[in-house]
Amino acid sequence: MLKPFDLLKNFRWALVVISALLVSCSGNQTGNLLKNAGTTIVGSQKAPDTTLQLEWGNAKRKVYLMPANTFFARGNILLLHGWNLSPTGWCEQTTLCEKLRNAGYNIIVPDMGKSMYASEIYPETMKSLADQPQLNWLTDTVLVYLRDSFNLLSPGMKNFVVGLSTGARGAFAVALTCPDVFSGAVVLSGDYDQTLMPDDNLMTYYYGNYDMYPERWEGKDNLLRRADEWKIPIYIGHAVEDPVVPFEQSDTLYKTLIKLGKVEPVANSPFDYGHDYRYWESETNNILKFISDINNTEVVSSGK
Repeated sequence: MLKPFDLLKNFRWALVVISALLVSCSGNQTGNLLKNAGTTIVGSQKAPDTTLQLEWGNAKRKVYLMPANTFFARGNILLLHGWNLSPTGWCEQTTLCEKLRNAGYNIIVPDMGKSMYASEIYPETMKSLADQPQLNWLTDTVLVYLRDSFNLLSPGMKNFVVGLSTGARGAFAVALTCPDVFSGAVVLSGDYDQTLMPDDNLMTYYYGNYDMYPERWEGKDNLLRRADEWKIPIYIGHAVEDPVVPFEQSDTLYKTLIKLGKVEPVANSPFDYGHDYRYWESETNNILKFISDINNTEVVSSGK
């Protein structure tokens, strides 16, 4: 049964500042509910209604909350941006967030900075990369806080994770880590097997040289090699002529999931696009359809 966003009025009314218990694996901390005054490029897309400041180490990171533009929410979207991209850039540069909100979805956008969405940090990890939130901040802090404080992204709800570029890698990793939380995933222009690009600077700066640390490149952060753990519907998009992340990354993931036969991935691989918001905007309606189809299928199934 579809549920309303229980605390939607907290976003739409006075947006008062609250203090709440921040639950994380490191203990009790405090999160403050703040109002954002950002600007946008797409005129019809409003700035985030609410901005949380959640503890991360000795600092704080922002999590933007954008409630559905409908009285009843159909579900929740965890939106993950790419490496060093603006957290809200996907909303500002495309119509995705506007259309998702109009369709009844709450959107949650954590500021991941230059995150590699990795499971751990290594002695060889470049400091500028080590000083970023990683996968466990999402799973142990963000998801837990939103669940306990706002009844968002709780297991059993209609939750989806959507990511682009390095955020696609993050989306796949989050769904692998929390398979009971999400009903589906959308990954665009992502990389999933770093061994296919051993000379990639970012991977080398994070994991160290492949020849010296093959276990890091081939282990738990090699998402392709964990594809047999994948359980939920997935949409894989990647421009064939992507000059930044090779199309081979998504193509190999798609073919691997098909071969495993546990899920039927949906894929789109257009020509004449690159690694930019022009391509990602072209996927907007495909994303909406994919998510809507899952929701409609689940509603029909529950009604039988």
